[in-house]
Amino acid sequence: MTTGTGSDILTLLVGFSLILTGSVLFSRTAEHLVETLFRGHPLGMRVLGILSLSLPEALLPLMAFWSTQKGFSHSQDASLEIGVGAILGAPSFLLLLLWPFYLFRTGRPGKNLPQSAQLRREIPALVVALAIALLAGMTHSGPLHLAAAAVLLLLFLFSLSALRSDPADPPAPPVSNPSRLFLETALFLGASVLIVAGPRVFLAGLFDWQNIHPGPAPFWVSMVLSALATESPEALALFFLLQKGERNHAFQIVWGAIGFQLTIPPAIGLVLSPWNLTLRHDAMGFVLLAVLVVSWGTARQKP
Repeated sequence: MTTGTGSDILTLLVGFSLILTGSVLFSRTAEHLVETLFRGHPLGMRVLGILSLSLPEALLPLMAFWSTQKGFSHSQDASLEIGVGAILGAPSFLLLLLWPFYLFRTGRPGKNLPQSAQLRREIPALVVALAIALLAGMTHSGPLHLAAAAVLLLLFLFSLSALRSDPADPPAPPVSNPSRLFLETALFLGASVLIVAGPRVFLAGLFDWQNIHPGPAPFWVSMVLSALATESPEALALFFLLQKGERNHAFQIVWGAIGFQLTIPPAIGLVLSPWNLTLRHDAMGFVLLAVLVVSWGTARQKP
C-alpha cells in the first residue's frame, strides 16, 4: 500500500466517522426537539421526524455535485460517480436491508403487512419517480433534467400527503426541564457542524482515491460507505421502535425515508450534475425497481 493510498483510506475513515457520529446525533436530537416543539401534532411530528432523519444523506450528494466550485480538484466524471453512488447507496440500504428487516420483525409479508393501502397508493409513484430518474440519465438535455427534477419533487410531496397519523400513538409527554432542552439544542447544533464537516473530509478522501484508482471503484465505495454512515440513524430508530412495539411509527420512519431517498436526492443530481448514468448506475436502479414492484405485489395480496 502506497503512502498516498494509506492517507486516502485514513481520510475516508475519518470522514465516515464524522458523518456517522453527526448523523446519529443529529437525528436523535432532532427527533427529541421535534417531539418537544410539535407535541400534540402527531402527523406534523412524523413528517418533521422523517425529514430530520433524511437530511444528512441528502447533504453528501449535494456537496459532491457542488464540490467543483468549492476548492476540490477533480474531474466532473469523478463528481458524478461519487454523487450518484451516494444517491443510490441510501435507498439500496433501505430497500435491501431495513425494509426486509422490518417485514421479518412484523410478520410474514403476505399475511401481516401493515399499511397495505398506503403501499398500494405510494409505491407506483415511487416506481415512476425512479424510472424517470433512470430514463433522464440516458439523455443530455438540461431542460428535460429540470423538468424531471420538478416531477420528482411533486412525487415527494405526494408521498408526504400519503402519511397518516395513528390515533393509537400517544402524544409525546411535555419536556418540563429547560436544561434538557438547552442540552439537546446544543447537541443538535454540534451535530449540524459534524454533518457538514464530515462530507467535506469524506469527499476529499474519495476524490484523492479517484485520482489514484480511476474507474468504478469510487462509485461502489461511495455507495457502500455513505449508506452505512447516513442510514445508521434510520436503522437505530427502526430497531428501537420495533422493540417498543410501535409498528406504525417504525413503518412511517422507514417508508418515509424510502420515499425521500427515491425523489429528493435524484432531483438534486438532475439539477446539479450532468446526470449521465452508466450501466452500473442503471443496474442498481433496476434492482431497486424490482424490490418496489415485489413490495407492491405483496401489498395487493392483502385487502
